[in-house]
Amino acid sequence: MLSTFDLAGHVVGLIVDRDLTDDIVDEIIAEVKSKLEIHDKINVFIELEKGRHITFKALWKGIIFKYSNSDHFDKIAIVTDSSWFQNAVNLSDSLLDVDVRTFDLKDRLEAIQWISL
Repeated sequence: MLSTFDLAGHVVGLIVDRDLTDDIVDEIIAEVKSKLEIHDKINVFIELEKGRHITFKALWKGIIFKYSNSDHFDKIAIVTDSSWFQNAVNLSDSLLDVDVRTFDLKDRLEAIQWISL
């Protein structure tokens, strides 16, 4: 299930409690697009709960969406204990003009503070 919450008007908060598949990425994209109807630029917080995995297809779909919409993102926080996912995010987002940071699950509060500013 994909849970959403509001941190601030310009922030989309998402918690994924199952494996991150391309179907879940479609749900995330829909949430982001609905927030973009209200705000020109947003921050995105995505937390992948402990033990959850991401498929390559989902990762690729997310990367394509971020690159094609990068001018609408200010900050993106990815919270997960998956080191390969953190590394993939850091590598793929190094070319974006968006402030993207990855956080371990234990640093969730730090991520929430950072993304809310």
